[in-house]
Amino acid sequence: MTHSAETTRVVDDKQNPRLMRRKLRLEVMRGPDRGKHVVIGKEEVNIGTLPANDLVLSDTAISRYHVRVSAGMRGFVITDLDSTNGTFIGALRVREVTTAGSVDLIIGGSTVRVQPLTDEVEVPLSGDDRYGTLLGRSPQMRAIFAQLSPIASSDATVLIDGETGTGKEGLAEEIHRASARAGGPFVIVDCGAIPDNLIESELFGHMRGSFTGATSDRVGAFELADGGTVFLDEIGEMSAAAQPKLLRALESRQVKPVGSTRYRPTNARIIAATNRDLRRAINEGSFRADLYYRLSVVRLHIPPLRERPEDVELLAEHFLEHFSSRIAPGAPVPSLGQETRQRLMAHRWPGNVRELRNFMERVAVLAHSASGVQVEPEPVSIGSLDSSPITSGDEIEGSAGGTDAAAVPLDLPYKEAKARWIDHFEIAYVSSLLDRTEGNVAAAAREAGVDRTYLFRLIRKYKLRD
Repeated sequence: MTHSAETTRVVDDKQNPRLMRRKLRLEVMRGPDRGKHVVIGKEEVNIGTLPANDLVLSDTAISRYHVRVSAGMRGFVITDLDSTNGTFIGALRVREVTTAGSVDLIIGGSTVRVQPLTDEVEVPLSGDDRYGTLLGRSPQMRAIFAQLSPIASSDATVLIDGETGTGKEGLAEEIHRASARAGGPFVIVDCGAIPDNLIESELFGHMRGSFTGATSDRVGAFELADGGTVFLDEIGEMSAAAQPKLLRALESRQVKPVGSTRYRPTNARIIAATNRDLRRAINEGSFRADLYYRLSVVRLHIPPLRERPEDVELLAEHFLEHFSSRIAPGAPVPSLGQETRQRLMAHRWPGNVRELRNFMERVAVLAHSASGVQVEPEPVSIGSLDSSPITSGDEIEGSAGGTDAAAVPLDLPYKEAKARWIDHFEIAYVSSLLDRTEGNVAAAAREAGVDRTYLFRLIRKYKLRD
């Protein structure tokens, strides 16, 4: 497979599959740092005033993390990181733009020229389209797969970022399974679902009587995961008060339960995940820069499904087989019609892999209920099951759920049909809510006008978090 993009190309040599990425030259053309330049072949280049940036500038009108330049499959993507004074190309203020050629960025009182070079960097790709339970034939996912074994064999702290529903928890679990800690526990802490006043107890434990309701000693996640891995999901939602305590635990490898005067050693690897860009949060002042440095020793970015359409068909077939085997064990698995494949790949999937998974579960349910147990499999196509809204052209362009009566088999008993209808509604409503709030449970609960605990119960019930 090859790509005609000027910035990135794929060489699918069976013996040495690799991605070839053009290097970038960044040069300051105007401003206090005029003449400063760097040549970089990384997937992502950051410009700002903090020392962790790839191009560090002294211009005081530039934000700590001001702008990012990332190498995509169809060009270099320039993204302003919610900087105070913005990023301009000429007279146009840009939030995100893709370019294949040289461009001058005006940031603060400086001008930085971003120039692709002819020199290329070789990035190894996995020769397989899966790693454990993870699937993907796109170059982006195969590049991640190629890194996982060396990452897993180390004890380095890992930060995984990506949109809601891209599979961050699954990636964290595979790193744990492939590590020397596989025999130890994998403890999940959802930082976005725990009240601020309880997060410290959840992480580090507490002593009896340390606060109202603490009727007994409690062991925290760090101690529970001794010899294993702690997965800090939605780390970007952690309160400002809890962040320095987490930082100290990461640096000293010691924790102090609430109410205790003694620190206890901990032997747990840390993997964190977020659907927020933490560099934007640093600019906003809601996330500590030193904690970000400590968490992102190794950083993995999972691209949204819309940026890797090669994975849609593979995932859709996998989910259809998986759910068909559960719904009708031993029955032939329906296949996808050509029109359906094309529509699946054309859809943008705002809910990412989770949305596709939910959609294919409904396809499997309706395919088997419509045709019964088949002796020979018949292709499932969007056009061939017009009686079902889940496979209509309108439905695939909409949400993963449907609330009309046709979404439920009407030959079911009343109570069962009603319960099924409510399930469809709750899945569709909560999925849409999480998409609009970028997975922020607290914000979603406020928008829905419900208690956060109740909303989280629905999220867990329908497995709407990755």
